[in-house]
Amino acid sequence: MKGITLVKLFTILAVLPLLLFSCNKDAPQQVQNVAAAEVVTPVSNEGKIIPNQYIVILKDAAVAPAISYANGPFTDRAAKSQFMKEKSTIVIDQLNRFLIDQEIDPTKVLAYYTAVMSGFAIQLTEAEYEKLSKNNKVASLEHDREESLPDFKIESIDNSGARAQTTPCGITRAGGAANAGTARWIWIVDTGIDLDHPDLNVQTSYSATFAGGTANDCNGHGTHVAGTAAARNNSIGVVGVAANAPVVAVKVFSCSGSGSTSGILSGLNHVASNDLAGDVVNMSLGGYYGNGCSTGSSYRTILNSLSNAGTRVASAAGNSSAHAKYYQPACVNAPNVLTVASMTCSRNWSSFSNYGRGPCDFIATGSSVYSTYLNGGYATLSGTSMATPHVAGIMQVRNALPRSSGSVSNRGASYPIAVR
Repeated sequence: MKGITLVKLFTILAVLPLLLFSCNKDAPQQVQNVAAAEVVTPVSNEGKIIPNQYIVILKDAAVAPAISYANGPFTDRAAKSQFMKEKSTIVIDQLNRFLIDQEIDPTKVLAYYTAVMSGFAIQLTEAEYEKLSKNNKVASLEHDREESLPDFKIESIDNSGARAQTTPCGITRAGGAANAGTARWIWIVDTGIDLDHPDLNVQTSYSATFAGGTANDCNGHGTHVAGTAAARNNSIGVVGVAANAPVVAVKVFSCSGSGSTSGILSGLNHVASNDLAGDVVNMSLGGYYGNGCSTGSSYRTILNSLSNAGTRVASAAGNSSAHAKYYQPACVNAPNVLTVASMTCSRNWSSFSNYGRGPCDFIATGSSVYSTYLNGGYATLSGTSMATPHVAGIMQVRNALPRSSGSVSNRGASYPIAVR
């Protein structure tokens, strides 16, 4: 036994200097390698990047979002809204503590995301960016970007006052109008809505702005979108696919139609704090992201969360005659998240529409669409923005994804026409 003990002692004494050398030389390199492997950086450096401005999402294990405190799905909207408001204050406190721990001033935060993901939009120095990119609590870190309405065409505006109701061609192509129930709401994430338009059922108490001013529309785009989805069946103007469905203005664009990814995420955070299963979100908007969009887009987490909770989303493919896989949120697909391309009333491909089966799920009428507009008026507009609310209205009426009837072909691919 004594011999064995001496051998062990000799071995320990012999190895100890090597261990000490290893600790002094190899450990920093090992730590550096581990840190390098965990670095989180933006997936894409393309698009209209806002310098030194980032969207940072933390892992749920680090800071859990407000919805994680709930025992199950909500059936009462007011109860959910109050619950999410209370729990969001907890999430914000935890996010601020995280930033302070990183020696980053919380007053640099531009927006907090608390409902179904925990994170923030923030301005960072290069040193602060490097520090966050190496923090193992960070799930994703993306550039904030300038966003805008897809380039749509205004063909005519009619402010002559109330006129006899007509059914626009796009509504007919979508299977006609249906008198919708009011339990399921359509959230219009856009330029706002003409809040007192006589042809729209606007839920003003839940409408909100994330682009300054009020939720009232000063551009016209959001009001036009709302009418296609849900204009009243009331003998004047037009009728929407989901006639009389409640529409909620979530203003994320200025009067000129400009905005940012961080601002749109704030709008979606508002939706996720107040929606119920069966609600629909219309996103007639987008911007160029570039390669890796479907996995790197800042919209991916929140849209997937909405989808999983039973809220359905319709996104515009975009109007650049390009592949939709490079544009967000068009590139993001999930079971309840659909991307919509545009066709003419005669069921031909709209020349401006982005394309690509995979990101694009359905096609609807987006050329020469007549709908509600500013100051109680009406207008004819063209764009995938105009095609998308047809699908939003269909999903509200059906409380399900659209059916298809016929298709439109383009570049060797076939796009199913969405109908209710």
